[in-house]
Amino acid sequence: MPDEFDEDLLETARRELAGGATAPREFQFACALSEIPPAGGRGKVIRYEDTEVALFHLTGEIFAISNICPHELSPLLAAGTVNCQARTVTCPLHGWTFGIDTGKRTDGPGATPAYDVRIESGEVWIRLRE
Repeated sequence: MPDEFDEDLLETARRELAGGATAPREFQFACALSEIPPAGGRGKVIRYEDTEVALFHLTGEIFAISNICPHELSPLLAAGTVNCQARTVTCPLHGWTFGIDTGKRTDGPGATPAYDVRIESGEVWIRLRE
């Protein structure tokens, strides 16, 4: 058995097995924990191909939601106003507010995707959906 695997081929096989459904991918490295602004001041943007993720550090926990506000498809949530107590972020463009822990809009209908997060040895890992 080989010591190294072609990750691109493995990902292609995973997609084929999933049948194109929105199956969770494997966890992917995002950044070092120390790179995310502490105390919820702002988020940190991570890019994976065509996906932008906003990471937030609130009261010792890390949360990941899409960085794209669905109102105008603007990549702004990481730069939004964070309310640590309410665990929300408000888009600076038009004021839509989302739960950082759920991605659900708190001031009306709608949502932005939320992602699973795992911390290992000071590294942040995220599981996206296809």
